[in-house]
Amino acid sequence: AKLADRAAVFRVAIDSMQNPENAVYVGLPLLLLDVTIKSRLETELISKLAAGSANVLATAPHGDERAITFLEESLGCKRKIHESITAEASSLSCAKRHLFEDSIPTPKPLDQSVHLQSWPGEPRECMEIVRSIQSEAAAGVPFDQMAVLLNSPGEYRSHLEEAFSRAAIPAYFVQGTTAPDPAGRAMLALLSCAAEGLSARAFAEYLSLGQVPDSEAERGIEPPWVGPSDELLTVTENEADAVEQEQGDSSTPAVANPAALPVIEGTLRTPARWERLLVDSAVIGGRERWARRLQGLENELLLRLDVTEADEEIIIKSVRKQLSDLEALRAFALPLIDRLSKLPARASWSEWLAHLRELATNSLRQPDGVLATLADLGPMGAVGPIDLHEVQLVLGPRLHDLRIKPKSRRYGSVFVGPISAARGLSFRVVFVPGLAERMFPRKIVEDPILLDKQRVETDPNGLTTRRDQLELERLALRLAVGAARERIYLSYPRVDVQQSRPRVPSFYALEALRAAEGVLPGFEEIAARAETNVRARLGWPAPEQPAAAIDEAEYDLALLASLVDATDEEVTGRAHYLLTANPHLARALRGRSRRWLLRRWTQNDGLVDVDPLAREAIANHQFSARSFSATALQHFASCPYRFFLSAILRLDLRQEPAPIEAIDPLTRGSLFHETQFEVLTNLKAVGLLPLKEAALSNAFELVDLFLGRLAGEYEDKFAPAIPRVWEDGISSIKSDLREWLRRMANSDDGWVPDKFELSFGLSDRGPRSSDPESIPDPVEIIGDLQLRGSIDLVERHVSGKFRVTDHKTGKARAPKGTVVGGGKYLQPLLYALASKKLLDQPVDAGRLYYCTADGGFEDRVVPLNDESIQTLNPVLIAVRQGLADPFLPAAPEKGGCDWCDYLAVCGSFEETRTRDKPKDRLVELKRIRELR
Repeated sequence: AKLADRAAVFRVAIDSMQNPENAVYVGLPLLLLDVTIKSRLETELISKLAAGSANVLATAPHGDERAITFLEESLGCKRKIHESITAEASSLSCAKRHLFEDSIPTPKPLDQSVHLQSWPGEPRECMEIVRSIQSEAAAGVPFDQMAVLLNSPGEYRSHLEEAFSRAAIPAYFVQGTTAPDPAGRAMLALLSCAAEGLSARAFAEYLSLGQVPDSEAERGIEPPWVGPSDELLTVTENEADAVEQEQGDSSTPAVANPAALPVIEGTLRTPARWERLLVDSAVIGGRERWARRLQGLENELLLRLDVTEADEEIIIKSVRKQLSDLEALRAFALPLIDRLSKLPARASWSEWLAHLRELATNSLRQPDGVLATLADLGPMGAVGPIDLHEVQLVLGPRLHDLRIKPKSRRYGSVFVGPISAARGLSFRVVFVPGLAERMFPRKIVEDPILLDKQRVETDPNGLTTRRDQLELERLALRLAVGAARERIYLSYPRVDVQQSRPRVPSFYALEALRAAEGVLPGFEEIAARAETNVRARLGWPAPEQPAAAIDEAEYDLALLASLVDATDEEVTGRAHYLLTANPHLARALRGRSRRWLLRRWTQNDGLVDVDPLAREAIANHQFSARSFSATALQHFASCPYRFFLSAILRLDLRQEPAPIEAIDPLTRGSLFHETQFEVLTNLKAVGLLPLKEAALSNAFELVDLFLGRLAGEYEDKFAPAIPRVWEDGISSIKSDLREWLRRMANSDDGWVPDKFELSFGLSDRGPRSSDPESIPDPVEIIGDLQLRGSIDLVERHVSGKFRVTDHKTGKARAPKGTVVGGGKYLQPLLYALASKKLLDQPVDAGRLYYCTADGGFEDRVVPLNDESIQTLNPVLIAVRQGLADPFLPAAPEKGGCDWCDYLAVCGSFEETRTRDKPKDRLVELKRIRELR
């Protein structure tokens, strides 16, 4: 039941010998074969056993002085040294006889019985050990006649597991193996969630481990995340994200096109979609915040459902599905969050175990392993009080990985274990890795609680001191060398991969060579000798010869390495098998070749020369079939493929619910625009537009009022990690808004703010966030282009004409005199054309107004006239043609990849790669990039 420690077990054994019923061993001979003796209790047990035996024989390896002394004491006899009768014909025999002895063998070179090697890092060292095992097996040595003996099992076991698995060589791990335990890691994620104040990030990690229970029968409800017959729910792009989030200064949502590309379809269980809801709701942390933010998200979805037109079935279906998922998330998550919030601040282990058992039972699909671990900790019940951090420290190593017990029989497998497990055993071939500084021997430190001086005074022979630890390290090497009958491989890692520093061989490696060949080498000499036998690089995990590979990956790499310096005749056809062995590799190699080597545009360069199916899908994204925003169209000039990924595929960066550290540009822009809308709307309602200096104080009060309210809502949504940084950001926004109003009041150009957030094609925007004259349908301008968006400000001149303004909160990057700015600044003209058709009034111009200190309060006015429209037309023609052909390649402008959100898709070398592609198909793109 694991209720007794080792000392208690020995005491019970000794006491049981007093019982006559247990005297069945009396009179039988007793053999003690290389028994490890560490304590007085073990000595007493041996003494009791020997007292009732007719004949006793005890063996101990040479150098184990502690065990020999205890045996002499318990058996009442003296040692007899058994001299080996094997002649010193081999280096291995010399090493056995002279290791850590004052004797010196006759100097002679090492033979094949002793090998010394070094490798770049422990992982590579383990791979090379397995490679040598493979070679020995090919030479006729059975697997169970080979052993890997470890002085530092914790540093090598996982690497050896992987190496033996890759080589498909059976291995017997004395201490068992480990495997990732999803249930244990899910439990640790929940404890991290509690420790981090009910963190949504940690809760999302728990969800990602797939341990959401299959059933909630104990709660009397059907599991909301599984459909009928546990069916998988199919989610298309239209249903999963019917509203596109634009990535410009304005975060205006837009209605998705009903006919999206079918390649986006996938199958997801509802818990996988819960992560999206966690991001949308921004629960972040705290029990009250979880409930409030989930309820707030439900209110937002219900509001969208109310304002959505009845004929927009796609939007309605998507919102209803989100509401269903939200209800399932709330039904599962909130009770679990309640359990986490009720974990005690400090309690005894018995109380903690009760809470943890309840948590595991209600939150894990497979809680058996976790419950077994908690049961093992039962004897600690009286310990405490302790806090959650201490609970995590104890459970972390136990739950992170699942311990797999070793096989019942070791035969037929390579023996892998600590050196102490090899006592009394011998093998034909032995491998001893880790002969590097601080690894073998390990660093020896004095016990800080009971110093060596006190140990010697208490019990000179019973308590171990640093001298005893040193002798145990020497004994370990003696045992390892002594276990080998024919050959021993000594190795060490010459690079510490984790700390990025070189390693040197330990003096034990020097001593082993001295004992084997009769000459003591220096550190530099031994390092040179170890490296001359092999050529291995840390960045190339493959042997020199393909025949020495332990798996297919190494064989392929070794073969490819041999072809680098070969002639064309030698290379031709040598690696062709790769194209038939792995279809994914073949596709990847052909794709890479087409991207980098072919001097023509191919399907691997973006949306180029598509097949009929893709052409049919892209037909649903023509100007006449769906609407586009000005922000999406602006991406085309920067890179057509970026336009394809954002406007057609609607890819977006993965988001995690976490508190923000500073106000990012998008959040700043949203706060700024919403405050502008509220302030201008209220100024117009009370008749204070155009704004005069006399009304500035009223306008400033409105800024303080609405910015304070909105900042509170945003603060609740984003939960800033550093309040002072958030407050400084809000103060900066307030200063910019006041300066914007002051400049408006001092302006006498005749322009009067008239309409604010005039939207078109954004059916989900309610009247509270847009101008009353907004329309739900997109506006058709210049041919068949359907435009959607929201105009920040429409100004009316005293003469009756209008001007549209798009407020920018960043730096003034558009050069003066910009019309379309190489296709990257389309909003002034497109919004001017849209407002002209929407208002049926003459529009004088569109402008970009950088209304912050960062932008210098500069503006870029683009007049709406024939010349400007003629400049705009080539841009729209190029986009229309790119969709019609279709031809949307990865052809970024200079520096266009530096700040692109899709580097993970394309890589950072697209600008370099596409320089060698034909320019004839990029003539129109080059032309629009040259437009002012």
